[in-house]
Amino acid sequence: MSRSSSRLRKLSVLLASGAGLAALATPAMAQEASEPSAGLEVITVTARKQVEDLQSTPISITAFSAERLEAHGITQINKVQDFTPNLTFANVPSNSGIASNAAVYIRGIGQSDFAPTTEPGVGIYIDGVYLGRTAGGVFDLIDVASVEVLRGPQGTLFGRNTIGGAINITTVQPDDTLRVKADIKYGTDDLVNVRGMISGPLTEGLYAKVSAGLFSQDGFVDAPALGKTLGNKDSKMIRGALRFAPEGSGLDITLAADYTRDKSNGAPVVVTGIDPDEMGSFVTLNNLIASGMTSPGYCLSPEQAANTACFNERLYSRDTNYATRDTFSDLELWSTSLTVAYDLSDDIQVKSITALRRINGSFAQDRDGSNLDINYVYDDFKQKQFSQELQLVGNSLDGRLDWVAGFYYFTESGRDINPIDFLVVYAQSGGYYDYKNWAGFAQVGYELVDGLTLTGGLRYTDDQKSFLPDQYVIDTLEPFLSLPAGTRLAPYEWADNNVQKWTPMVNLSWQATPDFMVYATYSEGFKGGGYTQRVFPPEPSLPSFRPESVSSYEAGFKLMAMNNMLRLNGAAFYADYTDMQLLVADATRVGPFFTNAGKARIQGFELETNFAPGNGIRLNASLGMTDADYKELNEGVQGLTLDSKFVYVSKWTASASGEKEFDLDSAGTVTPHLDWSYRSGFFTNANGINNPELYQPGYSVFNANVRWRDAGENLSFTVGVDNLGNKKFRTFGDYQPSFGFFMQAFDRGRQYYAKIGYNF
Repeated sequence: MSRSSSRLRKLSVLLASGAGLAALATPAMAQEASEPSAGLEVITVTARKQVEDLQSTPISITAFSAERLEAHGITQINKVQDFTPNLTFANVPSNSGIASNAAVYIRGIGQSDFAPTTEPGVGIYIDGVYLGRTAGGVFDLIDVASVEVLRGPQGTLFGRNTIGGAINITTVQPDDTLRVKADIKYGTDDLVNVRGMISGPLTEGLYAKVSAGLFSQDGFVDAPALGKTLGNKDSKMIRGALRFAPEGSGLDITLAADYTRDKSNGAPVVVTGIDPDEMGSFVTLNNLIASGMTSPGYCLSPEQAANTACFNERLYSRDTNYATRDTFSDLELWSTSLTVAYDLSDDIQVKSITALRRINGSFAQDRDGSNLDINYVYDDFKQKQFSQELQLVGNSLDGRLDWVAGFYYFTESGRDINPIDFLVVYAQSGGYYDYKNWAGFAQVGYELVDGLTLTGGLRYTDDQKSFLPDQYVIDTLEPFLSLPAGTRLAPYEWADNNVQKWTPMVNLSWQATPDFMVYATYSEGFKGGGYTQRVFPPEPSLPSFRPESVSSYEAGFKLMAMNNMLRLNGAAFYADYTDMQLLVADATRVGPFFTNAGKARIQGFELETNFAPGNGIRLNASLGMTDADYKELNEGVQGLTLDSKFVYVSKWTASASGEKEFDLDSAGTVTPHLDWSYRSGFFTNANGINNPELYQPGYSVFNANVRWRDAGENLSFTVGVDNLGNKKFRTFGDYQPSFGFFMQAFDRGRQYYAKIGYNF
């Protein structure tokens, strides 16, 4: 009873918050539009497996149409973070040299490591297919129809349970309309983006689409010893779809496939300093050896600044990496899917999504950024996944009852073999994995009385994970470390981590008027347990961690006002986050390891608005607040206190944009666009530890572009500047006490571009 009372109390507080926000917005409903051409477009979403108006969907969601992505100049998926409250979508090399890895956090919940021994905290879906690994998750957009960012647990609607939220990407589906679209973009550092798509009918009831893109750009961090620059772009992709949908048959079959090759020189990281107080680090040991075993501070004196045997200030930089060992990132991804939908009746549809996806990758990084063998890592990464989802979607009782039922099966296997060279030890790390996951889920919504709808959902998940660590010593540096070659770092035996979990959801929404809705939701989510992949020194058993879970409370409102000129949506939330999985440092281990850190409380809100008063003017704004605090830390967790802050999570996020279309009659239109985004301060250390050297203070970014379109809106030309203020903010940081140096990455800074496009 006490747990139920606590939940009701939290939900009532959120309802009051949502009602307060709504009360501020309600007076605008009485205003009238004075401009006949005024008004916002209708945004439709598929977040609940049905095509719905955004304003009648009772969840916190940010949606981008293809036109909005174009207006903001967004051609890479992670850039949606700049205009989505409480979202972090970073490209993080984590503890390897991978150059494309999605670290996604929504409302403070996410994950930064791509290692297959842990799961993403936010699910990414493309046309209903879940991407099991974050490797390659920072990709370019070539034929996207819409992007939806859903906040909070999504277990009762999406095939794979997602504890923090979901990013739902829908691509253009071929139909009986011929579409041709192509553009070329050129910019700073020889940026060249080429995209193209053709979609349309082959014959009656049979349609096809082919799209492709080439993306390249020079790097911006010099690596003179390697003869290249880091942070470059070199990727290509192709996507195709064949759709069979005879008119009047109720049958819709789509076979789709895509291929991506992403090669780069490596992540744009640099060494910015060392911690001289970390006397047990490998940097200190290296400098002690350089001194002839006389003084660990020998290398830090001004007289030794140019000594190539020392690890010291000669290596510190923001734009140069002095690595001498091979550094690169090479990813190859392909997938295929078969989606079959059939209308059993006017009100019931059955749908099957069958998908196969593979990733082959190899990446290496000289992490110490020097001529010294202190920290070098290599990954041989392979993953293949198969998923099968069945959905039954319908409505009955004259539309008062909507329901979704589904079954999901997911299997994944592969390897991540990691040779490591850590000054005193050369070893093989990593191993092989084999996972199976199946779930049943259902959601039912019933309109109790006109406008008042109660929705309930339930999910059962069975998550089975097996990992075989293939980790052993190859060589050691005596007399500092003496382990026989072949010594196992963890037992060479399969480790199992299985869990079964029920997760519910309940939602109450009230459509007070056709233009105003309020809602409240309670939902639960969880993420399965796993293992620490990178182990040293030897462990008697493979270190593991338990599942994490969240109980989420949300209340919000959605408002259209001023004759559809104004859209204002808001939500407040509270979450109890337990057994949270963190990558942390430990003085007794070399490198980071995963652990269940403890409990946390997360609360906050989102506000989003769009205003189109007419005469070609459009204004957009958003504000998000995520207040996350540790409430309890498990015994033995090192490097954290109750005052520690979540990494990569800003308390405040905000954005605003404006554009004005000028009509040039037969010469077409010109549309200037200006946008601003802000993130308050956050820590960038991917290993969960707050270090003042890796703190990024709050910053603003301004972007601007001007687009001309001809009178038929077929030909366009755009010139723009990203990051007008040339802010070179931190995008990644890493510090591990066992190594003793700070490694960071920074934004490229100001970029100019010009783009010409054609479509019909």
